[in-house]
Amino acid sequence: TIVRWSAAKGIGRLTERLPAVCADDVLDAILKICSDPEQDRAWHGACLALAELARRGLLLPERLGEVIPIVVRAIGYDVRRGKHSVGTHVRDASCYTCWAFARAYEPSV
Repeated sequence: TIVRWSAAKGIGRLTERLPAVCADDVLDAILKICSDPEQDRAWHGACLALAELARRGLLLPERLGEVIPIVVRAIGYDVRRGKHSVGTHVRDASCYTCWAFARAYEPSV
């Protein structure tokens, strides 16, 4: 997970340097990653990236309506693989994302 966390931090640093229009494209790409419910590693990385964007003030409140349902789905993420299930890392990352949202936005948002 350290690799995905480092990548998410790198995405945040790069997005800070982009114009707002391009930063919005980065967010669209992150949200698109979450379209396949079977890809637990992609969901994990996407949650970490969303948290980094929020922490850095790059996730505008207008886009929260699209982002929050994905984070809510990630909180309950659980995929059966054989005799066991996968998803604790995704659920942990989604909790970190919720924490980042709580730190980045006023309760009125």
